[in-house]
Amino acid sequence: MATTSSRRTARVVIVSVCSVAIFGLFAAVVRQSWVTNSASADIVRLEGEGATFMHPMTSLLAEIVQAQSTAVRGEAVDAAGLRKAVAAVVTLDQQYGADLQTHQRLTDLSSQIEAAIAGKESGLEAYNTYSGLVTNASNLIRQVGDTSHLIHDPDLDSYYLMDAAIVRLPDAVVLAGKAADLVVLANQDTLQGEDAVRAAVARFGVSSAAEQVSAGLTKTVNFTSRAELGSSIADRLDAFKAAADAFAPPTMSNTLSGAVDSATLAANARRVSAAATPLTHRLLYELQELLDARSAKLSTQWRFTAIAAGVAGVLGLALLWMFVMRRPRHRRPESSADGKPDDAARDLSLGSMNARELLEAEEFVHVGRSVRARTLERDNAR
Repeated sequence: MATTSSRRTARVVIVSVCSVAIFGLFAAVVRQSWVTNSASADIVRLEGEGATFMHPMTSLLAEIVQAQSTAVRGEAVDAAGLRKAVAAVVTLDQQYGADLQTHQRLTDLSSQIEAAIAGKESGLEAYNTYSGLVTNASNLIRQVGDTSHLIHDPDLDSYYLMDAAIVRLPDAVVLAGKAADLVVLANQDTLQGEDAVRAAVARFGVSSAAEQVSAGLTKTVNFTSRAELGSSIADRLDAFKAAADAFAPPTMSNTLSGAVDSATLAANARRVSAAATPLTHRLLYELQELLDARSAKLSTQWRFTAIAAGVAGVLGLALLWMFVMRRPRHRRPESSADGKPDDAARDLSLGSMNARELLEAEEFVHVGRSVRARTLERDNAR
């Protein structure tokens, strides 16, 4: 009996140790999954905030570029439109500024815009002043792309949407506006010499941006699981490509410093800006749709992890209770009315014996029966 008890104790200890080890390993896996899922969810949340913030920033950049061209021509700047665009960005800055780290840069940009409006400059002075505003606004857009992790997005579909909306299209708007302003500053029907070269550089930048936007969005459409993406951006992308081709024809590189018609160049530059801005907003909306789908997927994974952890915990406790807490108990044989163990009790008692004890009991019963038989024979003989 001592040996049986020792084996039972050893089994309980082994089962307990294995259960604790399995539970510990599972808890470590669940914790790692939880941490990874939470980090991914935070990044997707920041990306969503960045994409939302980009909408008013895109409009503000377009307003500044337009104000620059207006001031260079000597006309009155649309101060109300500029302030409205700034106010839209400030509203989102109050909500997302702490996460995106935009407050100080936006405060400085707002002050600079107010100073430019109050200065009422024109010509080259206005060009220099507003060029600084354009640069600061472009830098703020890139900062938002960085702090929101949009620029670091590893997925091909969302990456090329981001690249087009945050980098390529804003560059095209800025360069097109610069080319239009060069026409005014040159004050010539035909741009020649250095003015033509500077305009050609801007035109080449727009052409390069258009090619990269088209190539990137083609990869996005081919890679993404969102079937609506291609059809939703097709018309605006075609309009932008047509405007870019008119502004910077493919044969432009052969006549880099050649004469350029000022009126045609200015009209095509405005066409580029008019086509780039709505395409940017459309791409940002599509980017937000992809991020929302990614966020929903992460939420599903989080719920699955939580449910799996709960079920595993319950099963672990149940197994621990079955193997550790429920130890077998031996019942003592019950006696019948005459004080002798009844058959059921004897069977139960025999059921608790080991093999050797059962064999000895059987031999004892066999000997008893033999003695009884011989006694009966002796009595009969008498």
